[in-house]
Amino acid sequence: MQPDANKANFLKNISLETLLGFYPDSFQSFDWNGNFVSVTERFSHFLEYPSTELIGKPIFNFIHPDDLENSREVLQSLKDERKIINFENRLLTKSGDEVWIMWLIIPLGDSEIILAFDRDITIQKDLSLEFILQQQKYKSIFDNLPMGIAITDAKGKIIETNKTARMYFDIRDGESLNRTLNIRKYTLIQPNGSKIYPRKSSLMRALRLKEVIRNLEIGMIKDDRITWFEILATPIPIDNFGLAVAFLDITQRRHAEEKIAYLAFFDQLTNLPNRNSLIDKLFPIFEEARRHGNLVGVLAIDLDNFKIINDSRGHEFGDKIIKLVAYRIRESIRVYDLISRQGGDEFTVVLPDLSNERDAAVVAESILDAMNHPFILDGEKIFVNISIGIALYPTDGKDSNTLLKNADSALNLAKKQGKNCYVFFTQEMQTVVAERLEIENRMRIAIIENQFTLVYQPKVDLYTKKPVGVEALIRWKHPERGLISPDVFIPISEETGMILAVGEWVIKNAIQTMRSWRDKGVKEISMAVNISTKQFKHERLISTIAENLKLYKVNPQELEIELTESSVMENADAAIRIMQEIRKLGAKIAIDDFGTGYSSLGYLKKLPISSLKIDRSFVSELTSDKDSRTIILAVSNLAHNLGLTVVAEGAETESQVQILAESGVDMIQGFYYAKPMSSEDCLEFLLNS
Repeated sequence: MQPDANKANFLKNISLETLLGFYPDSFQSFDWNGNFVSVTERFSHFLEYPSTELIGKPIFNFIHPDDLENSREVLQSLKDERKIINFENRLLTKSGDEVWIMWLIIPLGDSEIILAFDRDITIQKDLSLEFILQQQKYKSIFDNLPMGIAITDAKGKIIETNKTARMYFDIRDGESLNRTLNIRKYTLIQPNGSKIYPRKSSLMRALRLKEVIRNLEIGMIKDDRITWFEILATPIPIDNFGLAVAFLDITQRRHAEEKIAYLAFFDQLTNLPNRNSLIDKLFPIFEEARRHGNLVGVLAIDLDNFKIINDSRGHEFGDKIIKLVAYRIRESIRVYDLISRQGGDEFTVVLPDLSNERDAAVVAESILDAMNHPFILDGEKIFVNISIGIALYPTDGKDSNTLLKNADSALNLAKKQGKNCYVFFTQEMQTVVAERLEIENRMRIAIIENQFTLVYQPKVDLYTKKPVGVEALIRWKHPERGLISPDVFIPISEETGMILAVGEWVIKNAIQTMRSWRDKGVKEISMAVNISTKQFKHERLISTIAENLKLYKVNPQELEIELTESSVMENADAAIRIMQEIRKLGAKIAIDDFGTGYSSLGYLKKLPISSLKIDRSFVSELTSDKDSRTIILAVSNLAHNLGLTVVAEGAETESQVQILAESGVDMIQGFYYAKPMSSEDCLEFLLNS
């Protein structure tokens, strides 16, 4: 009968330690150098040595001098070929008697452990009961080894199998086998899936040429399932014997390897190819297009405002949306087009065999149209828009990295143009991308070489006409290109994440300047520092501020953190928690560029802020636009009713200053009173004022 599943699992998982426990007096174990790892009591008694004098000692210490050379050769052969070996030698007991031992030595895979079945053949003619028992033990061990074993004759006929092999191949106990290695009950396949034909098999070749086989993997199709084996085969150097073949079930290992391979090339959520898989497929597609003079379209696709869905509904809900979007994109493209998920909410579609760019536009429009219909999820209608950037081979690049990068650049432009649209990559865009890349690379060097500096612009009280604070503004003095505008490098630093390092540098140097000015006599002047959206959300913000205030021994109430209206309102509840942490340090908070974002008045009264800064765009139009004056007046009244101070940025003329004063503005920051200055010039300005 075939063993049940529990017995099969037991045989697969049985360990050497367990095996030794079942059969404590059956065999010895050695390492590759011939040192005893374990010995049985029977064996140590047989040699008249206690086990402590054997374990750790080389067996060569106990071999008859005349048999030493042959025994060393056998061990070396075992190490080189890792095959099952039978051999005989003489051992010397402690009393000096010679005893003959027949060994059956089995290497245990890569463990560098050797199992040695020993048999006393000193008195071969005396077939005693003990010898018969030993033979039965050997048979028991052979039968219960955790791998299938099959022995063949010289013609390949299977003459003996152990219990594990009979379980693998559905051989009944006691069944007389009339099959050879050529006759298979089940189909065998190679790792690549191709069928193995009997007379061309590696086992038949090993039988004919008397070769050793190691690390051969084959699959056996049985009951619509594939069982994978690793095969070890070695010729048996005895007349009329052929091969000893060991079968180790590696099905679980193969499944694990296949899963790892799948994870390397496919996205788990959507089952789409990932970026690695896509790049592997692009080169032959480009080659085919080159030979036929066709174009290849690369579409970079990104969901619009997907972060809002994730933040409001949770990642599990967001994952469901991603899967639905992936399905809808796949249904919108041609059968032979490729789609992959790049990660997050980003997809890439590759369009082979295009005649012109209009063909790419048709597919892009098809995808956009598909998104016009709502998704029905948990009984709710969800609308999702996407933006698409398109790059064409060979016009916009001739390699995968260039085309993917240029498609991303076009995607960024599509988002800037209002989203829910597609944009083709252009040469002008290439110039912008190259310039951006150069700035990014130069910025990394600038951080290391300390090329950044701070300038300070005073804030003046409109009624006392005296400076009451300054704002620290970062500048980049490049050794070759000169002064680079913050409008150029700040957005890039935000996108690349370098803003975190830059922002921490600004905080440290601004607070350090405060300390220096205090030591030189400047009193009651606050220092304002701009915090970017990314830095505002970063976990190190609070500790960075606190550490530098403590390091330079500056009064926290003299530090003002400026946050943009949009960064605060992106997630107002979370922003309030962070702002409260800042206020606990003792620092003040101002809302910068007020009027350009989308503040909710309900949230505005909850914000732990001390002042509002009116954006310069309203101030610049004061004398020509009555609406700007009305807005400033309304903001001033609102701020004062909330107990906030009002600061106007960008005042440059006397008439602007006059109107701002009449509108109730408390402070002015602009060229009318002072331009941004170096630390030394600003110190002089503050002392003279």
